[in-house]
Amino acid sequence: MMEEAEIAKGCQQGDARAQRALYDSYAPRLMATIVRYVGRDDVAQDVLQDTLVRALNSIKQFSWRGNGSLGKWLHRLAVNGSLNYLRDNRRELNAVSLDEQPVAEAYVMPEPPTASDVERISIDTLMQFIKELPTGYRTVFNMYCVEGYSHREIALELGIKQTSSSSQLARAKAILAHKINDYMAKMDKSR
Repeated sequence: MMEEAEIAKGCQQGDARAQRALYDSYAPRLMATIVRYVGRDDVAQDVLQDTLVRALNSIKQFSWRGNGSLGKWLHRLAVNGSLNYLRDNRRELNAVSLDEQPVAEAYVMPEPPTASDVERISIDTLMQFIKELPTGYRTVFNMYCVEGYSHREIALELGIKQTSSSSQLARAKAILAHKINDYMAKMDKSR
């Protein structure tokens, strides 16, 4: 297993073994990040491929700054690639199709799930709940809750109003709270 510094240096020198190590080491995490944004595995595969090509094409500009720096750089490229895809397909970002339209009560914040309830749910199940959010809600949720963007930054990045960002986040949280509460109720019944 190659170390991060060795992977970065090898890729900068065009070493195929280092390029393979970069893929093997980072592709699964990058794919998980991209799926969180775009929601579809087939699209995420395309964005992942574009991200890795972009990374290899620009690796000479990368400056290794210690353990974790290559992963952070690749993560940023994956997020940017995902946001670029969503901007290029703005209708997916702005529109909630009739199939995806959450029911009206989903907009009302239910009793928030407890931390212990959330801890009882597998990461895969939580990721599926996020993946099922309408695209705009999922994007704002990821940018705000996972990446740490402010509503102002989200608005600038996505070309929306700050109030749209905050309302989409509130709606995403309400939908997720409903999903978690429903899931917990089913778990408790099956005991």
